[in-house]
Amino acid sequence: MEINIRVSGHVTIIELSGNLIIGRSEESLREAVNTLISSEQKNLLLNLADVAIIDSSGIGAMIKSFTSVRAVEGNFKILKPSRMAHQLLTITGLLSVLEIFEDESSAISSF
Repeated sequence: MEINIRVSGHVTIIELSGNLIIGRSEESLREAVNTLISSEQKNLLLNLADVAIIDSSGIGAMIKSFTSVRAVEGNFKILKPSRMAHQLLTITGLLSVLEIFEDESSAISSF
């Protein structure tokens, strides 16, 4: 999995590409989020448009990222989840916790 980070205004966008599964990919996401929090970047938008597969460890990494950001009074939101990712977020009940957006500009203006 690849992680690209860019900033738009006061929002940091984490763009994932590949599979968010057990092992290095979910560890990389957690490390990236922790690094961003350490550098005072608290408004995070996770772009899942190019993530084909998410397993339970990937869901866990997203939950951990969300709780880490909330612990520092930040915001963590999801952008463009794939159909499969959207189904997983529904099944796990995370749709009621995480804000999800299909449009980047709407997501950024929501912060």
